Amino acid sequence: MKKIIVAAVVCLSLITAASSYAQNGKVKQGDMFIDFTVQQDPSNPSSKVSLSNYVGRGKWVVADFWASWCGWCIKEIPTLKKIFNELPKEKVTVLSIAVWDKLADTKASARENGIVWSQIVNAQDIPSDAYGFGGIPYIVVFDPQGKIAAIGLRGDKLYQFVKASVERSK
Repeated sequence: MKKIIVAAVVCLSLITAASSYAQNGKVKQGDMFIDFTVQQDPSNPSSKVSLSNYVGRGKWVVADFWASWCGWCIKEIPTLKKIFNELPKEKVTVLSIAVWDKLADTKASARENGIVWSQIVNAQDIPSDAYGFGGIPYIVVFDPQGKIAAIGLRGDKLYQFVKASVERSK
């Protein structure tokens, strides 16, 4: 029993620290997005993609920085699916950005978990260096102009925030 309590305290401490770090990273609400470019396939130089291919182009963007091995990341997928399926695609883009993961594992997990929306894969630590986060999932909502509207929302709070933002911007 004592081991379970210690494990629970350690887990809560790590989650709190990661959440706190996410809130205190390099960026904050109201900042303009920081662009980065990733070569998604190491053997294909033309597989480069940038965050600016998605952000600042007139749509709300829900950017989910995740990894296949991250249980908390996998738990956020139903919320992302709900945003993708229920909110107007002409107003909202869901973007999964795989960090700190093996390319093959990312692709397998995306297939397994039904990630059918836009993805940037094989990003490794490029985004975490740019945005200053040390824990995932790290979710950022960008407004249509590319400013950070929210950081760190999850679950229903994330869905409700994006839904309300889209409705206000009509």
